[in-house]
Amino acid sequence: MGKRRKPKPKIYELEIEALSHEGRGIAHLDEKVIFVSGALPGEKVVAERVFSRAKFEEADVVEVLVPADNRIVPKCEVFGICGGCSFQHLSSEDQIEAKGAWLKDAFKQQAKIEPKNWLEPLQAQVWGYRRKARLGVRWVAKKDKVLVGFREKKSGWIANMDRCEVLHAAIGEHLVDLGECIERLSIKSQVPQIEVAIAENNTVLILRHLEPFSAEDEQILLDCADKLGVSFYTQSGGEETVKALGESVTLTYSHPQHDIEMAFLPTDFTQVNFKLNQKMVSLALDLLALDKDDKVIDLFCGLGNFTLPIARYAQYVVGVEGDSGLIERAKANAQKNGIQNADFYKADLFKEVAGFEWFRGKTYNKALIDPARSGAIEIIELLPKLGVERLVYVSCNPATLARDTEKLIEIGYELETAGVMDMFPQTAHVESIALFVRC
Repeated sequence: MGKRRKPKPKIYELEIEALSHEGRGIAHLDEKVIFVSGALPGEKVVAERVFSRAKFEEADVVEVLVPADNRIVPKCEVFGICGGCSFQHLSSEDQIEAKGAWLKDAFKQQAKIEPKNWLEPLQAQVWGYRRKARLGVRWVAKKDKVLVGFREKKSGWIANMDRCEVLHAAIGEHLVDLGECIERLSIKSQVPQIEVAIAENNTVLILRHLEPFSAEDEQILLDCADKLGVSFYTQSGGEETVKALGESVTLTYSHPQHDIEMAFLPTDFTQVNFKLNQKMVSLALDLLALDKDDKVIDLFCGLGNFTLPIARYAQYVVGVEGDSGLIERAKANAQKNGIQNADFYKADLFKEVAGFEWFRGKTYNKALIDPARSGAIEIIELLPKLGVERLVYVSCNPATLARDTEKLIEIGYELETAGVMDMFPQTAHVESIALFVRC
């Protein structure tokens, strides 16, 4: 695929008619659809074109001539430049209302259906919530400064930011300190990235480096770690090269309502918003309506984020995941929490699974699935064969949830309940949950 060619500069006045599913304003001009970043329905704006095709263009707001009634002042000074957020000009309440509308549209357009019941939107912490992130790092000679932060929206450059309002304060308030620490390294131009993993008990920063650190560099980092209360890990190549600089630490998060503590590695997938995650898991368990006779299967189970809480209330639960490392940690977490009625298996759920022990001749009356953005079309077709009567589907993509809903209806399930959850406030990301019941 060729590079996006930058169109010739064009400035135009636009009246914004609606909000797209990516959080951009929608306008029409000269028989073209214009998607305008930073604009809200009902506004009149001056915008600059940044991309053009035969039937649509993309633009950025230059000036708001007539603001919408619900426009607010963004909290972050680099909002509109930084690519980390896209929705700070809209209140958190209005954001989640928009996301609910997008989910409703997805169901109507793809599956031609609405749920029988809509859940109240699930919200928790909306600022300083983000505990997992990948930050860019760049030594800028002209500024004589190392920048640490998210990349700009329209380029690979690092946004010049002193703090981040959505990152957890353990890191979000210390971007300048991190930059100054890296400035002191002999290889400051060879550190392109920091992977952030903030647990309830510790904070780990994985430094990607293209050349080896000297002994003096390592001491600088250890001193910085003590000052900031963090632990540095280093990564010279692939994920297998990640190692602690000094002593390794244990990372944990919890589900106190269900007496569960989860241990994880800095490179493991975990939800970015711990408070919302606790609410989400409790909601999923309520929708499953668990009792001690239930046999449950949790597909795409990861570390056992849902599996282990389910085990507290069901007769038996099986977790299935494609990553062998996550399965090992899920088993260890089950043992750590004294759970004996949960088993975990490794399997690629996008391939044939009929021969696996957990599938062959087994039945489960309830199921939970939490797939990646691509959805779970391959595995949901097998749910009737497993005997699943009640299914909770957690989704990070309304489009694939709606597509999979169409298939679930086709194979005999009804869409009972659905709703949105604000896992990523200040962004257009939509997390949702749906309950299906066998007809």
